Amino acid sequence: MQIKKAEMERIFEKLKLDVRSTNHRYGWFSYEGKKILRVHFSHGKGDVPGRISDKIRGQLKLSQNDFRMLINCPLSLDDYVAILKNKGLIKEEL
Repeated sequence: MQIKKAEMERIFEKLKLDVRSTNHRYGWFSYEGKKILRVHFSHGKGDVPGRISDKIRGQLKLSQNDFRMLINCPLSLDDYVAILKNKGLIKEEL
């Protein structure tokens, strides 16, 4: 699924990724001070091609449907955290 760079920027903002920009745009998703995963894409021209957006979706550990919901806004940061908890990527501290 091809997506626009502006949509990628909104994803980075919505998930409150810690961002670093070099030749690529890197973002780290942290939860309670712990880095959970890393996402990156190139600054290249135009939209983000389908094969790259699929890699980004994989980096975010989302299904195709959840990724669409993230782009189209029904999926919130809290929903995303719940998905990562269900997948065991975020462990509940007791």
